[in-house]
Amino acid sequence: MKVIVASWNPSKVKKIKRFLSEVPIEITSLSGEIEDIEETALTFEGNAALKVEAVRSHFPEDIIIGEDSGLTIDALEGFPGVKTARFSSGSDADRAEVLLEKLAYVPLSKRKAQFHSSISVSFPNGESAECHGIMPGWISNRDNTEIQGYGDIFLLSNGKVLSEIDDSSFNHQHQALFQAKQHILEWLKR
Repeated sequence: MKVIVASWNPSKVKKIKRFLSEVPIEITSLSGEIEDIEETALTFEGNAALKVEAVRSHFPEDIIIGEDSGLTIDALEGFPGVKTARFSSGSDADRAEVLLEKLAYVPLSKRKAQFHSSISVSFPNGESAECHGIMPGWISNRDNTEIQGYGDIFLLSNGKVLSEIDDSSFNHQHQALFQAKQHILEWLKR
């Protein structure tokens, strides 16, 4: 039995594998025979579950873990949400610039935002677990600063943007991964 990371994103796979390194069974990523899926669900939870469902039939005896994450902004009615990585062409830096333009006339106090992470864990006996993490903040109004991605515009309560802090151990993905790890460890003990 292994833990299969249902992701086609190499950096996400690496992060998940590193975080789950204490799990006492092999953690592996998908081989090339399973095509990437289209994330068509309306929620992060739904997209995480879609990834797991796409992989389950190929690995019926293994634990499958799928993750979806993104950014929601209150002033934009939850936009970009599940489309965080694809609401506009270009890079995350380009999309961050689009968000800043959309918020140009919104005061900082009304730019509340959250990073969300949802993880779906599926066990070979049919059990499953849903794990969630949220990191609250605001979308900064930084001017004259080079923006390389969302981390450069996501303002934390310490007055720094996400990319300026060294310790990301309490972020949304780590919260959800911690929960997923506990579910896996507890299931393996039974």
